[in-house]
Amino acid sequence: MFDSSSKFLIVDDSDVTRKTVKTALGQLGLKNIEEASDGSVALEKLTDAAKATQFALVISDINMPKMNGFELLEKCRMENELSKVPFLIITSETQKDAVIRAVMQGVSGYIVKPFGVDDIKNKIKETFEKVKQFNAASV
Repeated sequence: MFDSSSKFLIVDDSDVTRKTVKTALGQLGLKNIEEASDGSVALEKLTDAAKATQFALVISDINMPKMNGFELLEKCRMENELSKVPFLIITSETQKDAVIRAVMQGVSGYIVKPFGVDDIKNKIKETFEKVKQFNAASV
C-alpha cells in the first residue's frame, strides 16, 4: 500500500483538522508529513516536490482562503507531474453538487467532517487500495 518513507501533504486552514489527520497518519506508521494552511501554499509544496520525491497522497479541505480545495485539485490534475497523485477531500460540504464536482475533477476519495482518527485511517487505506487496483489494471 505505502511505506514509512512515503510523503503526505495535509492541507487545511484548521489546525485541529491537520492535527487529527496527522495523528491518523502517525498511527498508520507514517511520519513523512508536511502541512499547508491553504491551497496556494500546498501547490508550492507540490510543485517543488514534483521535481524531487512526489507526495504519495494529498489530503485537503475544500473551504480555505486564497485557494480552495477544488482549485488545488484542478491545478494538480492539470499538471503532468501531479496528475496521478491520489487526492483525498475532507470537508464539511455535504451537498450532492460538491461531491459530484470533486468526483468530476478526479478526486480519489471523499470524507465528511466531523470524522475521527479511525475514519480517516480507513479512508486512506481504501483510497490506496483503489489506486493499487487502478494501477494494476493499467499495466
